Amino acid sequence: MTTYDAIGNNYAQTRKSDPRIATALLEILKCSPASSVIDVGAGTGSYAIVLAEHGYRVLAIEPSAIMRNQAIPHAAIEWFAAFAESLPLANQSADAAIIMLAFHHCQDHQQALREIYRVVGDGQIVLFTYDPEKISEFWLTHYFPSLVADVRSTFLSIEKLKFEIKSITGAGAEVIPFPLPHNLTDSFAAVGWARPELYLDSAIRNGISSFSKFDLTELENGLFRLEEDLKTGEWNQQYGHLRQQQKYDVGYRFVFTAA
Repeated sequence: MTTYDAIGNNYAQTRKSDPRIATALLEILKCSPASSVIDVGAGTGSYAIVLAEHGYRVLAIEPSAIMRNQAIPHAAIEWFAAFAESLPLANQSADAAIIMLAFHHCQDHQQALREIYRVVGDGQIVLFTYDPEKISEFWLTHYFPSLVADVRSTFLSIEKLKFEIKSITGAGAEVIPFPLPHNLTDSFAAVGWARPELYLDSAIRNGISSFSKFDLTELENGLFRLEEDLKTGEWNQQYGHLRQQQKYDVGYRFVFTAA
């Protein structure tokens, strides 16, 4: 069973593609429309749909049946029940690969990269990921302290990721920070950076894997403290300036090879 077989029943309701992320992805992706792109860890296909609607043929890789069953069918998307470490695709059968906030779920990062490289050859590899060095700066860790250790043990550092890409593919990787908009529509972990009330919604939390890892005591205590701080104005006193910002660099990054 994958993580999202356990928590992903309503994933498609909260994890919708964000148009700003989609625009950045399309600008970075250099292969022409009509090219074949593998979407590794495609989830419910929110970004696969974006590519398909822009003319790409998408090979969506997703091990969770619960996630695949929520996908909206599209003629340009072919689904595969598989893990990144063992792709059911022929050598050099795709032109590029995207991995959107999914690489940290791979059990073997190096094997996943080897498989992706085998399938795309010299094609472009684009990851949307998180810089774990930034996690201690995020106010959410004040309420859920174990988030720091979880993120640092789950996400590769950006330098480590670049090293792994270089050692396996021979290609250097570029890094572009992606400050999150205040009205993000893809409700991943930092969705509430300026809207803390979102974390009190169980539907939002259920689409964020980190919340499934907290023990019950930490989860209940953190939610209680956050709710109380919102009622008393303590959160606004400490972090209210964030509500005035249009964007905030929480730590998300596009890491990609040249076309």
